[in-house]
Amino acid sequence: MTWLEDYSNLAAHTDTLVDRAEHQKLLAAGLAGEVGSVCAEIKKATRDEGTYPELRQRLTEELGDVLWYFCRLVSILSPGFLRGALDLLGSQETMDGDKLTLSLQLALRAGHVTDLVSGGDEISENDSRRANPSFVLETLQPFWITLNNVALSTGLELCGVATVNSQKRLRRWPIDREHHPLFDEEFPVIEQIPRKLRIEFMTLDRGTQKVVLLRCNGLNFGDRLTDNIRDPDGYRYHDIFHFGYAIHLGWSPVVRSLLRCKRKSRPVFDEAEDGARAAIIEEAISALVFSRAKSLNFFAGVAQLDYDLLKIIKELTTGYEVEAVSEWQWEQAILEGYRVFRELRKNASGVVTLDLVRRELTYAPLEIGEQTTLMG
Repeated sequence: MTWLEDYSNLAAHTDTLVDRAEHQKLLAAGLAGEVGSVCAEIKKATRDEGTYPELRQRLTEELGDVLWYFCRLVSILSPGFLRGALDLLGSQETMDGDKLTLSLQLALRAGHVTDLVSGGDEISENDSRRANPSFVLETLQPFWITLNNVALSTGLELCGVATVNSQKRLRRWPIDREHHPLFDEEFPVIEQIPRKLRIEFMTLDRGTQKVVLLRCNGLNFGDRLTDNIRDPDGYRYHDIFHFGYAIHLGWSPVVRSLLRCKRKSRPVFDEAEDGARAAIIEEAISALVFSRAKSLNFFAGVAQLDYDLLKIIKELTTGYEVEAVSEWQWEQAILEGYRVFRELRKNASGVVTLDLVRRELTYAPLEIGEQTTLMG
């Protein structure tokens, strides 16, 4: 089996669109969009010649996504195409033209491929063309050859592009979901985030404001939080997001500060990983995700996050220990945090139980005797 067939099998595993009625059209739209991104990156590099050092990295990612959508469409349009695809490249001469011209040719040929599944008013005509194996091959082959030549024109090879894309997709949709080990396992117990914790979220009345207070083992801790915005939106409960990060990522400088379990025994961890800058980044991530969540009913009914959001988070955490954590764990941490956030916001209080060993975050309403309202 070739690397291309291996990659195609992995692409099938990571296809979350397969159960959608519009599966083929979504793949076609994805192919068109990613080819457009390739053109955009090459345009920037051509326009800003010599001042765009990110081209190789950006194109590796964009070409990988093009390859993913192409392989998925090929599996539907011509399942046997990939078996001879590498031989096809070996028998063809590299097309003439600079990388910008080649990218435009790729866009043109992407239109021919997507036209096979576009439907619309010409659906019967498209169906008849799809039933003709020769026509399908004549459509797929030029796109495949041009895709390879675009890669070569920028110093890349599709085999390497596929490897990088496989790694990216497995970080988001792994075959086996295994959490990254907790970052403080080798530290003294007093410097570990407590493995089990029961935290009460209480809403206090302070005049016209609602203030959230955290309690653990009968003791108040942390700051008393308001929404800090003109139109109340529940952000006063946002510490739940930090607890979600602690459970599902094993990481939260904010929680370490709240619970006073910074890793003081190793100054480099205390300074770099548990310090103020790391905590600011975590708060920034919390605020960034919240701004997206507000427009999506705080992720109610959402099973999958926008990958661009996860990419931004990964960029923000570059250089910190948590960059080793895969995107699927971030997605889980965020969605689980918002599941409990919606309960807290609806009930204005609650008991949250953290279990870092089982990676579980659970919510229960406060019992009547536990509820407290303080007048400011």
